[in-house]
Amino acid sequence: MSNNIHLEGAGDLDSWPPNKPGKPTQVAVFGLYHPKKGKCCEVLWTGQFPDLEPAMYWGAKKEMEAVRKGKWSIASRVLWQHELTSDQAVEAARQKMQPQVDEALAQWDRGDIPTFPEVPGGLRPIKPGDGHGMLVEIEDPDNPDDVLSAWIKPKPGGK
Repeated sequence: MSNNIHLEGAGDLDSWPPNKPGKPTQVAVFGLYHPKKGKCCEVLWTGQFPDLEPAMYWGAKKEMEAVRKGKWSIASRVLWQHELTSDQAVEAARQKMQPQVDEALAQWDRGDIPTFPEVPGGLRPIKPGDGHGMLVEIEDPDNPDDVLSAWIKPKPGGK
């Protein structure tokens, strides 16, 4: 799978309590497919934060780093505010999304452009305004390691 194809999705684990601002938050970033390693589930980074927003920012930055510098074709992050280890949280997220990841990889193998397949998994395409804030990165094509990043917070009371 080429890094030139970009597909971003989000999903919720309905059985988990929803994440809320003002609460300590854990985050794990993990890789699911790497051109040299193949399909796998590898925890790349974990972190604990006193609040939801810095955890979201850090997780988004690390996910971008996994794709850009680590050359992961499929990477994800999971955030939670209840008692789980990083390995337990990543495994729960992987189990939920694995059927869709497998189908997207099969689409790629057939020569199709991967989409979010209509199989159970809970992943859905990201649309502008879906998230809480945005991570914007600007990269110099002649120097890809020189990246300008900014976290743009949502407007108070709206998206």
